[in-house]
Amino acid sequence: MALFVFNFEQRTLVSDNMIKRALLILIIFISGNVLSAQKPVFRHYSVNEGLPSSEVYHITQDSKGYIWIATNMGVSRYNGKEFRNYDIQDGLPENTVFEVYEDETGRVWFIGFPFQLAYFKNDSIIPYKFNSVLRMIAGKGAVPVKKSFRVDKEDNVVFSFLSKGEIYSIDDKGVVKDLIGKDEIVNSIRIIENKNQLFTSQAGGIDNLANIVLKLTEYESSFSVVKSSNYSFSYIVTHKGSFNEIYIVQNDYLIMITPDGEFQQKLFPHRLIWISSDQKGDIWVGTDKNGVYCMNQMDIMTPPFLQYLDGFSVSSFLEDNEGGKWFTTLENGIFYLSSEAFKSYDLGDGFSDIKINCLEIFRGKLYIGTNDDFLNIVDGNQITSMSVSGKLGGVTYVLESWRDSLLWVGTNEYLYSYNGKRMTRYNNNHKMLAETAISSRKVFNLKDIGFMGSDKILLGEARGLSILKDGDVIYNSFYNDNVDLRIESIERETDSSFLLGSLNGLWRFTGSRYEFLGVGSPLLKQRITDIVAFGEKDKYILGTKGSGLVVSMNDTIKQISRLKGLSSNSITSLLITGNDLWVGTNSGLNLIDIRDIGKANPNIVVFKKEQGLISNEINQLAGNKDYIYIATNAGLTVFDRKKHNPVKYVPPVYINSVSIMKRDTLVADNYRLLYNQNFITISYYGISFRDGGNLLYKYRLKGLSDDWVTTNNLEVEYAFLPPGDYRFEVIAINSDGIESSAPAVLNFVILSPFWKTWWFILLFVLAIIAGSFMFYSYRLRQIKKEHALQNDTNWYRQQSLTRQMDPHFVFNTLNSIQSYIIKNDRMASSQYLSKFAKLMRLILNNSQKQAVPLSNEIAALNLYMELESLRFQQKFEFSIKCDSSVDTEASFIPAFLIQPFIENAIWHGIMGLKTIGIISVNFTKVAGQLICTIEDNGIGREKSKAMKSETEKARKSLGISLVESRLNLLNNFYGVDMKVIFTDLYSDDKIPAGTRVVINLPIIN
Repeated sequence: MALFVFNFEQRTLVSDNMIKRALLILIIFISGNVLSAQKPVFRHYSVNEGLPSSEVYHITQDSKGYIWIATNMGVSRYNGKEFRNYDIQDGLPENTVFEVYEDETGRVWFIGFPFQLAYFKNDSIIPYKFNSVLRMIAGKGAVPVKKSFRVDKEDNVVFSFLSKGEIYSIDDKGVVKDLIGKDEIVNSIRIIENKNQLFTSQAGGIDNLANIVLKLTEYESSFSVVKSSNYSFSYIVTHKGSFNEIYIVQNDYLIMITPDGEFQQKLFPHRLIWISSDQKGDIWVGTDKNGVYCMNQMDIMTPPFLQYLDGFSVSSFLEDNEGGKWFTTLENGIFYLSSEAFKSYDLGDGFSDIKINCLEIFRGKLYIGTNDDFLNIVDGNQITSMSVSGKLGGVTYVLESWRDSLLWVGTNEYLYSYNGKRMTRYNNNHKMLAETAISSRKVFNLKDIGFMGSDKILLGEARGLSILKDGDVIYNSFYNDNVDLRIESIERETDSSFLLGSLNGLWRFTGSRYEFLGVGSPLLKQRITDIVAFGEKDKYILGTKGSGLVVSMNDTIKQISRLKGLSSNSITSLLITGNDLWVGTNSGLNLIDIRDIGKANPNIVVFKKEQGLISNEINQLAGNKDYIYIATNAGLTVFDRKKHNPVKYVPPVYINSVSIMKRDTLVADNYRLLYNQNFITISYYGISFRDGGNLLYKYRLKGLSDDWVTTNNLEVEYAFLPPGDYRFEVIAINSDGIESSAPAVLNFVILSPFWKTWWFILLFVLAIIAGSFMFYSYRLRQIKKEHALQNDTNWYRQQSLTRQMDPHFVFNTLNSIQSYIIKNDRMASSQYLSKFAKLMRLILNNSQKQAVPLSNEIAALNLYMELESLRFQQKFEFSIKCDSSVDTEASFIPAFLIQPFIENAIWHGIMGLKTIGIISVNFTKVAGQLICTIEDNGIGREKSKAMKSETEKARKSLGISLVESRLNLLNNFYGVDMKVIFTDLYSDDKIPAGTRVVINLPIIN
């Protein structure tokens, strides 16, 4: 380790020489700093784009790819698409944040002013637990040194201040240490290295010299340097280069010290406030109100080769993972340079008009046709203009050259040729126009120019194709052949044929005939804006207005559109350089390798404003293997291909929100959801700053489908997912076709409803088995019960039949018939016998059935009461009535239920009367039941009982009790409420006047 020590005399000599040298270098720098007129296209971020403040102090990129920005109004995290701002409401101890730093564990630290710390972890800002200690150390307004801060894995915090002279360390218990010692040189700048991190302190003094003391891992050294006295306080930033050289910014001085002892010090006209290096090692120095300089590594004495953002105070510089360069300013937010390969010209660089219509490289110079009467010529860094017609109102639309001999210029009126010295005008002097003598028709309306040879020029016009030879228009398709075409592009196909792109499709012109190639191919009927051909028949590429590219190769015609990755389907210009096809559109520039153009999905690289274009609206392309010139409506962009480095950084992708059933939830790696939580919305984003957040994505939901879906959207919805295990995967794809190395993953399980779970199915099966067994047992009991009821019903029916065929009734009826026979009353005996026979037949027929039609029952009752009336010498009269709403044929009732009540009315009611008895039977239908009402005017139930008791007659009304028992059985059998209601009737003076019996009967279908 070499140690360089200077005594005081040496320091004085060195100081004088250094001052002289610094002044000399400053003079050289100021006089030679003539930078190119070309300027890169910066993307600008301010409060309008989402920054919390335009006063920005520092920028850095964390290990996840996010950009962190320290401002005067909090910090901001940027993902390439949007800013997420944090302030004291989110946990910051102070809104003014000078610096952002990421430690070894991935925590992002914020260094505030006054000196307070906080860090970002798990999407939350957490204040440092020893901020009170920091407040005591910092005192009132101590400013921390930039790039002199570190937190290690053990939570040891190391930092320093601009004016205190010490380098402090605080351990995880809050114990403070001074890493320098009190015996060090007072007027000094001390730099120590700890774990590849520089820590800087400075101690003030009145001397104009300062001692630099280095204690580095590789070597130790000390130097005397000239100390700036132009400012009230000393601002200092240090940086270690890739060759272990040390750079020190101290106010307006830049100092470099190399490991081998070389020492350089340079004075700048402005205060320096930042220093760092890019990935190539070049040094970037930020100044106060003079922009940022870029200098060669290890050589600070040579004037800077770049200066950007003149007039702004550049407080920090960052080159991100994609190679994009970020510049923070104290006045106007952030400027981002995606690539230094793109430089642009506009009105401020000397163009006559900002809108550029056409380009042509002629004799090594770039000729530019603008939206006025001037040709703008770019020769190196010089821009000159020349008038085409010398009149106002001219517009240049077409520039074409024939082997550098002449430059042909097509305007909105005339055709011109330029030989490098003189401009020659050509009128449309076709003989048909000459004969009409209409001067207004002697102009051209040119769209494109082609060459049949050195002496013949093809002119594509709004109304036809013309041929110019030796200054004369010798042919026009409309006037000569009546072929009316709007020719927008001309391209030589073979030695003997040309392709003509027109408003209605593609034509072939052989010099004598026209052939329309759109027959049988709809793609060749589109409006064609440009053509490139390959010298063989039917081998070409067409640019269309609305249908993308149409490629004719190997006897096949295919289309390349936005669905394949083009930035737009409206093509404005095509250019081939080597194996590269450049496609200009109204929405950016596209690059395709011609060798891949036959593939199903060729790789397409897209360049837009985000990558460095001055505008996405491209009018024409020109160029060669080194430079591509891009004409736009906002100026000219020059693409230096040698400086272009395709992005190799793999874009990270993250899932940033999850919504379940339209309700946001915390983002987690795994979810366990109910069966009715099956509407999932997932939002995601990839990080790419060069693409401005405009990435492609492909995603899939394993468990639903293994196929990838490509999209530009940042959100996907899955509605009504069935139960199952799912794994959502999403990958980001940048404009260079590079995909994320690993997908962002979200796993979730949608549970089956409980009735589809195995345990429920098992319980359900067991329940079915148990239920089946219970039902079987119940049915068995029911069958047994029904069988018993049926037996009982049959028995009671048999008993009812027996009661209806009562031996007394049969015997008395037969005696009555015999009496009529003895009396030789043949008529009466015949009627009596006939009725008795009918009644017996009805009784026997009904006995075979559970239920009989009401008509049969009424007939049987009528015959029964007729026979009883005859038998008792017309002792009573009777009537049977049925309501009209009752269908007697369709209404069935249980057999043998009513007759016992009529029998009871005759024997126990009517027989005790001394007058004629009356029995009425009525049938009505109420609430689905048949109501039978039997009413007599007999002696009543009470007197009948008394008479029985007195006469000791033992006749029992077994029929009534049988009917009541049978009704109970039928109630159980049919599940209805059948009942018998007895009502005693009385006259107005309370004398018994008969009995009413109401029977509720079921109507059996």
